[in-house]
Order: sequence, then C-alpha cells, then structure tokens
Amino acid sequence: MNSYSIQDKIVNILKLGRFFFVLGGFFLFSVGAMFSVLTGAEMDIGKFLFGYLILFLGHLSVSYSNDYFDYDADKLGKKTKVSGGSGILQIDPSLKQISKLIAISLILISILLGIFFTMYYNYTWLFLSYVIFGNLLGWFYTAPPIKFAYRGLGEISTMAAIGFVVPGMGYYIMKGLIDINFFIFSIPLLIYGAFFILSVELPDMETDSISGKKNFITKNGRKVSLKIIFLASLFATIIYVLFHFAGIFDSNINFLVVSALSLVPLMFSFFGIDKYSGKESIKIAFNNLNALIAFAVLTSAYFLIIFF
Repeated sequence: MNSYSIQDKIVNILKLGRFFFVLGGFFLFSVGAMFSVLTGAEMDIGKFLFGYLILFLGHLSVSYSNDYFDYDADKLGKKTKVSGGSGILQIDPSLKQISKLIAISLILISILLGIFFTMYYNYTWLFLSYVIFGNLLGWFYTAPPIKFAYRGLGEISTMAAIGFVVPGMGYYIMKGLIDINFFIFSIPLLIYGAFFILSVELPDMETDSISGKKNFITKNGRKVSLKIIFLASLFATIIYVLFHFAGIFDSNINFLVVSALSLVPLMFSFFGIDKYSGKESIKIAFNNLNALIAFAVLTSAYFLIIFF
C-alpha cells in the first residue's frame, strides 16, 4: 500500500508538469533555431540541445508554479484538456509545496545552465539576461507581487513568451545574438501568442471572473474573443505572404509555403468563430492549440528539409 502511494504521488508530480504544453515549446524553439541557421548561423547540434535544455527547464517550471499560485482559482472551476491547471493539487493538496519547490529548482537549474552556456560558448552576458528574463516572465505570470494573469497583463506576457522568448531562444543560441531579422520574423509569432492565450482562456471565462482574474475574455466575453482569435490567425497568414513578396530575409525560405502551413490554425479558428457556449469553448480551445502545435511542427519540418 505504501509502495503504491509513493508511486501514485510520483505520477501526480509528473502530471503537474503538463508536458503537452512543453512539447509545443520545443517546436517553437526549433522554428527559431532553424530560421537562424537558414539566415546564416552555423548548425551546431550541441548548442541546439544545450540551449533547449535551458529552455525546457524554464518552460516546465511554469506548469508547476502556475498550479501552485492558481490553487485557489482552480478550485472554483473544472479542469479541461487545456485550462484549469492540471487538477492534481485539488486532488492531492499535500503536493502544493512540492510543486512550488520544483518550480523554483527548475528555474535555478535553468539559470545555472545559462551561466555555463554563456561561459562555454563565450557569449555576452546579455544571453544570460535573456535566460533570466524568460524564467521570471514565466514565474510572475501567476506569482505575486506582479501576477500578470490577474492584472490584465496575461495576454501581453504570453505573447512575449510564445512569440519572442521561446523561438528567440532558439535563434539566440544558434546565432549568438538577437538581430533585426528575428525581430521582424517574430511579428506573426507574437500574433500567434495572442491566438494561444485567448484560446486557453476561453473555457475558464466564468471561473476567471469569480477568481478575480482580469483578462481579455472576462472583460470582453467569448464572442469578441473568438473573432480576435480568428483575426489573429488571419493576420499571421497575411504577414507570411508579405514576407514572401517583400523578400526581407536573405534565405531560401519560401514564405508562401509557411503561409500555406499557417492555414491550419486559420481554418480551425474559422470553424470555431460562432461557438460561444462554455462546453463548445473547451473543444475550440483544444483544437486551436493542436492546430498551433501542428503549424510549429510543420514549419520546423519544412525548415529542416530546406537545410538538408
């Protein structure tokens, strides 16, 4: 019985990590890294793996810290496939402090590895600042005193994380700097950050309102938010088309191909634009997130094909 109990806790601790979201981060990181290579950086597998480990630990910490700081809010609603936390702490509150400890440990290890990376590859200390910024952005999404998600800044911080920090980490570790190329390249990714966070917020509108979270959904409702989600995916597709005809980047990337791949999230956001009920919103959010991950996977694969 004791053996089973320990195993059960270990499984629950792993479930707190919500690896589904971390998986999407890997492909966004890969998109940034491969874009860096296709615009002149050297392909270095060692850098890629080392850099992703730094990101992975920081990204994983967010699942644990969010569940800890959202404990009271998550008790008010129901866990879904994409929202409401992992639901584990509500089942086993004894894991609360462990969740917080894991989050802090992951952040510290991520930063420590960032120091080693900076020294080993002789990067400037701006790289370490980038690593620290990314970790703090994830921590303070729900942690006091900043609590981005509770102060109407959740969308902005998530856009920065998904559109800039995660793919930017891939770009930075391969090229050794963040330049104008990436700033321009990140524009549609920032838009996809809005697509992501608004989709995640859809099922929790009622719960977030009760818990005091001030976000776009609680202020404007699902009807407006679904339209913004669709417009975000549409604008991202249009920007990729503009990238192609403007010929901004010195690479052999055909951005018409990327724009074609971006039709995946555009299509799913279009199908969900008129479904406002709480029950329907769970399916819409799940489909949108899968569509976004599919876009990142396909774009990574396309960039890899070009490279070889």
